[in-house]
Amino acid sequence: MSKKLITEESRTAYINRFNKMQELGFTEEGDKVFISKLVAESEQIENLHVKAKINDLEIENDGPQDLGGKSGNPSPMQSLLATYANCLEITTLLYFSFSNIKANSIKVRVEATLDKRSAMLSKKAPLPGFFNITQTWFIDSTEKLSTIKKVLERVEQVCPVGGTFLRSHKFTHKIVLNNN
Repeated sequence: MSKKLITEESRTAYINRFNKMQELGFTEEGDKVFISKLVAESEQIENLHVKAKINDLEIENDGPQDLGGKSGNPSPMQSLLATYANCLEITTLLYFSFSNIKANSIKVRVEATLDKRSAMLSKKAPLPGFFNITQTWFIDSTEKLSTIKKVLERVEQVCPVGGTFLRSHKFTHKIVLNNN
């Protein structure tokens, strides 16, 4: 017997939001409701140990231990990979629920390769960031493999963190210098 993967409250809230998206579409009102700006601020705690604040939440990271990191917190790249895994997991829980796929549990492991030599800034140096990203799914379900694959393909298309990896970005910066 399969258990419910998400609460009815979460399922209903997501359906209501999706229905509102369809109603407003890509209109000015839709932009006002569904486009939001997120802001994270990071500051040093000690050495390479840093803390980012997002609204009332805090996330701590540290540099790798071989570079002096000592807090036991993950590096920013480890957090990014974990965030991608979490996004895939949440999206899958929702899509399994909407597709009425019966499952007792879902777990995803995301592995990626990181070449730290990008810091060399030479023509031979790789681009910074992950490559060879592999997802391994552990799903306890009696559903057909073809049905599960179809839903997971959709999950990969709509996972916001995965989409952020694929998107071409424009980075700008401002400098506020406090000279006393």
